[in-house]
Amino acid sequence: MKKNMILAAMALTAAILAGCVDSPVTPDKPEGQTDTTQTPPVDTTDVTPQPQDPGAPAAYGAVPTQGQVDWQRRELLMFYHYGQATFSGWDGENSNCNGKAWSESLLLNNYAPTTIDADQWVKVAADNGFKEIIITAKHHDGFCLWDNPESTTDVANENCKNHTDVLAALRTACDKYGVAMGIYLSPWDRMIEVSGVSTSVYETRFKNAAKDLMTKYAPVVEFWLDGNHAGNFDWTKVNQTIFDINPQCVIFSNGGPGCRWVGNEDGVAGETNWSTLDITGRRLSPSNLPGSYGTYLSQGDEGADSWCPAECDFSIQQIGDRNGWFYGKNDSRKTAKQLMDLYYKSVGRNGVFLMNVPPSNQGVIANEEKTIIEQFTTMRQTIFGTNLAAGATATATNVRGEYLKGYGPQNLLDGDQETYFATDDNEKTVEIEFTLDGQKTFNRVSLQEYIPLGQRVQSFVIQYKKNGSWTAWKSGTTIGHKRILLGSSVTTDAVKLKIKTSKACPVLCEFGLYKDTVSGL
Repeated sequence: MKKNMILAAMALTAAILAGCVDSPVTPDKPEGQTDTTQTPPVDTTDVTPQPQDPGAPAAYGAVPTQGQVDWQRRELLMFYHYGQATFSGWDGENSNCNGKAWSESLLLNNYAPTTIDADQWVKVAADNGFKEIIITAKHHDGFCLWDNPESTTDVANENCKNHTDVLAALRTACDKYGVAMGIYLSPWDRMIEVSGVSTSVYETRFKNAAKDLMTKYAPVVEFWLDGNHAGNFDWTKVNQTIFDINPQCVIFSNGGPGCRWVGNEDGVAGETNWSTLDITGRRLSPSNLPGSYGTYLSQGDEGADSWCPAECDFSIQQIGDRNGWFYGKNDSRKTAKQLMDLYYKSVGRNGVFLMNVPPSNQGVIANEEKTIIEQFTTMRQTIFGTNLAAGATATATNVRGEYLKGYGPQNLLDGDQETYFATDDNEKTVEIEFTLDGQKTFNRVSLQEYIPLGQRVQSFVIQYKKNGSWTAWKSGTTIGHKRILLGSSVTTDAVKLKIKTSKACPVLCEFGLYKDTVSGL
């Protein structure tokens, strides 16, 4: 593994000096330090990989920053919609609140928590494998959960019934449980609407609020820009305000630039799902979403210039056929089986799973939600706790720099995402055979590409040996960070992965066989 890492570093250095790939972005600064480095423009134009054998493959096309790699590897994210709407039931999407016009006094009176147990919120996330939380610092109504220097409609107002700085409490809990923290700041603001402030003035206030959040609660790993009535800001300048403080922050919006909305609020990505997106060509921004966005956002754009993977958002609560974003005691709840289905259709399709779990008006994640999440966790751990391919012998029709053994197919079974299998530069198809440690029964296959070098695979097929002959089990298109295929249960002692087409030499880091007997899917 050390040899592999050294060779990869040497090859990357050579490529940078040759002008073939961009220099890596500086990693996050330690907490409490501010990085004011300007984010350089990223050249993500496809570059034909140059032969580096016996070294590492060159990066291909658009590639992620380290912040984007870390974000995607977290896989499970938890959303907390919390604020005055938790108590009033009105989140700003309507023109009035229970028949009353929006006003600061109305929002301050509505917000009436007696307890806010932010430690419990984050502990529920951490205990169930969620590696990041995102909090609605300000939703569409304009009410702020921290002392916003650009607003008086916040918890610091003397007329507010509870002055707890919710973001500070979450920052403390995230540090305690080792969970990353993201922040949602709604561009749409009912209080700005009723105040009559101009767009240019509000844009300045919005950027100042974002700067305050990014600085005061650092490190903020994701900044969420809701596209609902987002307005006509200069989004390049808004983004730069965030990048000036943390260049590795992943900015979410309709069109990134860090990650994109998947195009629906059902938590479902396309079966073909590229992490690249034509942000410029499609004229995408938080306030502009033209065309058939449900299609192109769920699938991405093959070979596009921007690395902008999909985040799949939904809520555990339902109001009829739509999401219940803020807590509702009488809302229905998704089941553990439904959550497992969404895991397969998000993480299992090269996306990230973002589940809203709204804290209750009692200031905690309610037992009903907590129980469902724990059932989902048990189900997920039961399915993926044992890789049936462990102990297999792996062989391939081509191995990069084969005599060095640094990129061999056995890397696919070592459980380390930093080691990978690769072919020679001119080999874009390959067959990898796994001779299993005895007869195994599986109905799930998990595949992963090594995304720091880009997304490459366009089509593949899984085969298994039956009566001495290879039989097709499942085929697919894209892989990306992770692809999980669901199929019928088969018993065999050998499985083959065939990469049929790829944009450059395949670079894969994980392969797994699993058996799902608990989800009913």
